[in-house]
Amino acid sequence: MTNKASAFTRVSVGIAIAVAAISAHAQFVPPAGYSDGGSRPRIAERSDTGAPLLTRIPDTAVSSLIHADPTYRRGSAMSHAKVVGAFAITETSKAHVVEAWSPGFLPVTLSLSEGRCYSLQADYEGGTLSNGRLNKVGCEGRRKFDEPTLPAPSSGRSLRLIGTAWGYGAWVDDRTKTTIVTAPGATTFQPLFTAHMTSSAIMAMNGPDWPGGNVTLLGKVKGRLTVVTLETGY
Repeated sequence: MTNKASAFTRVSVGIAIAVAAISAHAQFVPPAGYSDGGSRPRIAERSDTGAPLLTRIPDTAVSSLIHADPTYRRGSAMSHAKVVGAFAITETSKAHVVEAWSPGFLPVTLSLSEGRCYSLQADYEGGTLSNGRLNKVGCEGRRKFDEPTLPAPSSGRSLRLIGTAWGYGAWVDDRTKTTIVTAPGATTFQPLFTAHMTSSAIMAMNGPDWPGGNVTLLGKVKGRLTVVTLETGY
């Protein structure tokens, strides 16, 4: 009975977060394989020359860094994690990203060390992100959402929780420079997938009617600050 009540609480929290995210203009998760038939550039024409340089990284170049956990089980469900977009952000000694947030998985607000904020936006069509762009925005839009308490890893694992979003948890292993992501609603610590990158922020949104959604991680990939968005299933 306690487990059922706990699960109900998590679902209730998820619904409450969903309402808040909708009001905050979060980007919605499209149906699998969605496409309106059009084609768009990988990166939009740069309209603000003061914005950090944005580079679209091919999905295939990042996919080898993402590993769904083969031991994950929830009933008959198995782990699923697929890269749908990745963007590298060029930082300088005078302007580097110090914080990132989103009410969903996109758009992502990036706060720079010198006080400016930019919104990373992209179009999600045909199972991939395109038309990536950075638009200058105000820095006052961050909201704190109530997140359920996550099951802790075993005492033998030295992991650092760097954030939660829509019930997902992101744990960094500084020794191996990896990020372990756990699924919403878990009652024990069970990795959903591992990303071979040192992440500093997680953003996410679940699908409205299936056990999955999208997760966005911000972190270093081969020394470059990178935003990686994945399609997930649990």
